[in-house]
Amino acid sequence: MLASESVGRIAWSAGSGQIIRPITYVYADPVIGFRTAPDGRLAELVRPTAVAFEVDRLDDLHNEAVSVIVQGVTSGANRESGRPGWVDQVVPWAGGARELAIEVHITKITGRRIHRGHS
Repeated sequence: MLASESVGRIAWSAGSGQIIRPITYVYADPVIGFRTAPDGRLAELVRPTAVAFEVDRLDDLHNEAVSVIVQGVTSGANRESGRPGWVDQVVPWAGGARELAIEVHITKITGRRIHRGHS
């Protein structure tokens, strides 16, 4: 499901408390990649940071919901050898320059599928 969706939420702990932000992403196994503004809150994730990432899908036709949760560690994706190929695949929804590329190096994936009961 990570590969079929494009919007998720990333969460981490900062000095001011827990932070959750929506992001537009690509899944480029074994990483989740996204772009952000260099002066935005997400830019702090260029440094190695433990994060959780979640993506959900609701399917009314089949009466089910799927949630995938990823645990991982972030890093900057701008390398001396060049940018990884996934960078140009991300199309951020937010306006402005979003040229800072960040990767979530996946350490664990969990999830659940819920079927809606009939009443």
